[in-house]
Amino acid sequence: MKRILAGLSLCLSLGASPTLAAPERIVDGWYAHSATLIMLGASDRIIGTVISPNRFPWMVCIAPSLRQAQFFGSMNLNAEAVLALHPDLTFVTTQSHSVEGLQKLGLNAVAVGFTDFAGLLSTIDQSAELLDTPLARSQARRYRQEFSHFLALHGQKDKAPRILHIASFEPLTVDGDQSIIDEWICDAGGVNAATGLHGNKRPVSLEQILSWAPDIIIIGADSGSPERLAGNALWSQIPAVMRHEVFRNPAGVFNWDRYSPELLLQIAWARQLVQNGTIDRPDMIGRIRDFYRDFYRHPIDEADAGRILDARPPLPERCSGVADKVGQ
Repeated sequence: MKRILAGLSLCLSLGASPTLAAPERIVDGWYAHSATLIMLGASDRIIGTVISPNRFPWMVCIAPSLRQAQFFGSMNLNAEAVLALHPDLTFVTTQSHSVEGLQKLGLNAVAVGFTDFAGLLSTIDQSAELLDTPLARSQARRYRQEFSHFLALHGQKDKAPRILHIASFEPLTVDGDQSIIDEWICDAGGVNAATGLHGNKRPVSLEQILSWAPDIIIIGADSGSPERLAGNALWSQIPAVMRHEVFRNPAGVFNWDRYSPELLLQIAWARQLVQNGTIDRPDMIGRIRDFYRDFYRHPIDEADAGRILDARPPLPERCSGVADKVGQ
């Protein structure tokens, strides 16, 4: 911060237009956005984070410098703690409603958040401009091009299956419309079974799910194995469970189904699931390896790609210091 202010003073004293340097000290208060910063080449500039190794083992594996950043236990960042880090740039989630308070303290704070494909691309572009590096801009441009190209390859099934995306079991919550989950369900050729619900992680009863009678159930990566439903008398009455059409959503650096660049992989996975009734595992492993090489600049082998596809964390020996506690 002192470096930037000094540069401003020098420019003003010389009568020149002030030019801000690219931010070198970043605090990021949104879990999903940290994946975008990694893609844009800024992970080593994150000095404050809400990312913990136990919760996001692949993210810390890909960007080990996050272990040295100060950890914030909530997306509602403590203003005094942020100030003490003297960041050049602070990202907060729009849901925290904290950006104005941080700005009043003199911090360069920016709110980020979105609910659809277009918002994802806009946030990546916005972040690249704020980072102000050639790598950030080129990565954002490349991602937009690949995302737009892939959407243009969209295909539909003749009959759209009813798909239910379960966010959690305790409490029981599902994802409704007006969400990015609803958008990729529709893109894949399905319809969201959670009719009448709006937004993410909405509470619902099992009786309501029984009435929806979804053809396919997708379980969030953090919610455990699909096998948990097969032995339950009530769940077993649902068409998706009876026909063994229950799938666990993949997760890597971030959960694919939600708000990070890996949404590009989610779209490919969901299209295969809905349109073909199965996942082409070799194809998806190849896509994962390509994505991690091209966008995270971190080559991985087939075994690691398979663990990501199965929503399993990296093995401890593959990522020193990362505990293998998730998804076992």
